[in-house]
Amino acid sequence: MMKVAITGHSSGIGAEILTVIQLTEPTWEVKCFSKSNGHNIAVNDGADIIQEILDFDPDVLFNNAYYPKIQNKILETLYKEWSDVEKIIINTGSISGYLKDILLDSDSDYVNDKKGLAEFCIRNSFNFPWANKTRLHNISFGFVDTALLTKTAKPVNVSNLIHAEEAGLLMVDLIEKQDYYVVEQVINCAFDSDVEMLTHFNIASRNMLKHVARSNRRN
Repeated sequence: MMKVAITGHSSGIGAEILTVIQLTEPTWEVKCFSKSNGHNIAVNDGADIIQEILDFDPDVLFNNAYYPKIQNKILETLYKEWSDVEKIIINTGSISGYLKDILLDSDSDYVNDKKGLAEFCIRNSFNFPWANKTRLHNISFGFVDTALLTKTAKPVNVSNLIHAEEAGLLMVDLIEKQDYYVVEQVINCAFDSDVEMLTHFNIASRNMLKHVARSNRRN
């Protein structure tokens, strides 16, 4: 039986990952880690959540929840810990990691962290499986119709956004073993104008700052 861990399962892409697994693979054992069920990845600099994942010992980890530095720490720590066993780590990335110095602040933790996720997976893909048996994947999404973007007073053209349920399905599909594997994917949405694009960035950035602040208050 497959064991799966998901960080950030209570909303957005994480919730859709959980739904896809429950509908398609109901016999899998799934353990979820979110603030909503008492697992805040920001606590103790991520050490607590890393230990909990290690104790559960999943076959697949969906490294989905974001907090500055911690999502990357989870990836890097578990990749090292699991070097001698067959595991899969699937990361929720962001296209913003490719846009440093273009649209967003080059000092942004979010931009630099998401850039780091993609680069770590690409760089270490050359180790699989001869030097490290853990398979790495990252999807750098554009704007997805989650609360990070839609929970705003400003009108958002949802029809142009990536649907969260499709994002979840894409993530789960990466579990299946292939002769070759996709290490990094960039999946963008559509835009009607540069104004719409910049509006999306501003809304998402503002809401991400609020998300991080709420996580800090619960430490």
